[in-house]
Amino acid sequence: MGTDCGFDKLKCCATTPACNYGQQCCVDPNNVNINYCSEDCSCGNNEEFCCAGNKCNGNAVCVNGICSACGAKDQVCCTDATSCLGGLVCSENKCLECGLSGEPCCEGANSCLRKAGEKAECLNNFCQNCGFDGNPPCTTGDKCLPGQIFTGKNCERCGQNNQPCCSVASSTSYACDSSASLKCELGFCAIEN
Repeated sequence: MGTDCGFDKLKCCATTPACNYGQQCCVDPNNVNINYCSEDCSCGNNEEFCCAGNKCNGNAVCVNGICSACGAKDQVCCTDATSCLGGLVCSENKCLECGLSGEPCCEGANSCLRKAGEKAECLNNFCQNCGFDGNPPCTTGDKCLPGQIFTGKNCERCGQNNQPCCSVASSTSYACDSSASLKCELGFCAIEN
């Protein structure tokens, strides 16, 4: 049968001994009603109680009374000017990669990164794909990337066999991939007879 007290980093038991295996009952320096069992009752290091005044040692920050490593991917943001390390950004107090679709926007002019044949825009502080393969149109520049057509809701592939004809930027006409011997018939690309 398991127990929820008396073991390493669990609360101290109300019985004697309060901790098992010779560990000590450590009390939170900032809240005497919180405690846990540990071999060492020092404070301020990673995964220990924060010292008085919610202080932590080194590059750790106090989160809910416990010192936590900060600044690396998926860790809490640090409190200094460089709150995240290695190009990560602080989003909702967590250090995350930035710039790809679904990730927070990076800082600066190129806030969203582009993979070959793709485009993303920064919307509501997160990067969202736009302009290709069923994604919404882009709000800046061309709505859809080359080889894509705006269907009224999203951008879809065009110009190949059994796909919609692509619009031609310089006119109101439509076109298909001529190198594949395709022609535009009734709005769709078909093999020329």
